[in-house]
Amino acid sequence: MKTNQYVIFWMMALVLATGSCKDDNAEPNKAIVLLETDFNKGADGWKAVYAAYPEADADFYELVSGIKPLPASLDQTKSSFLLSGNNHSDALQMFLVKQLSGLTPKTSYSVETEVELASKYPDGSIGIGGSPGNSVYLVSKYSTLGYTLNKDKSGNIELVMSKVESTPESVLNVDLGDVSIPSDQYVYQLISRKKASAPEVVQSDQQGKLWAVIGTWSGFEGISSLYYTRIKVTLTKK
Repeated sequence: MKTNQYVIFWMMALVLATGSCKDDNAEPNKAIVLLETDFNKGADGWKAVYAAYPEADADFYELVSGIKPLPASLDQTKSSFLLSGNNHSDALQMFLVKQLSGLTPKTSYSVETEVELASKYPDGSIGIGGSPGNSVYLVSKYSTLGYTLNKDKSGNIELVMSKVESTPESVLNVDLGDVSIPSDQYVYQLISRKKASAPEVVQSDQQGKLWAVIGTWSGFEGISSLYYTRIKVTLTKK
């Protein structure tokens, strides 16, 4: 009789345990995709794109990019993705772009963007046209179809995020702040910026892919040299 009671007890315990596991996974719509790049390990598919400058004057704008050691005030045994340019147009854009994959096709996601980079431009600093720290704005953009580089009548290169007709969720823009450092000295230090888009979302394409464009646009009319060390993108299915 006692044996039967023990059997019934353990069978009931197994049913309860199984039911508890199902409850823990009852929210498939909250599925999260984490995509992270450490530029010390290479470019990982990211590439540099510049915009808001006259194509004929590219040399004058001193555009430089690529995987480089961190500057002297930091650990130079580690690498980063350098974006540098001289903002003669008072509007120069310096971006890293990549097509992200591994998402559910044609699905809406909210996005949290976290960027770590080395900057040397103090908070409250003064420069030509604006502050080299507070007037250089860090942004992240996401698009179902990606982007195009167009040339206007004056020969200026423009980056345009591609939109799907009648689908506002095909493009998402998230401001991340500026590139200022908490110091009054022009010495490189690592800073991080993070922001979530929710409740705003962006939609993946039919192959479960999505374009990311991350970088700066500038109101400071001088040279900005920024060393990106890490980009982390967290996408939450809505």
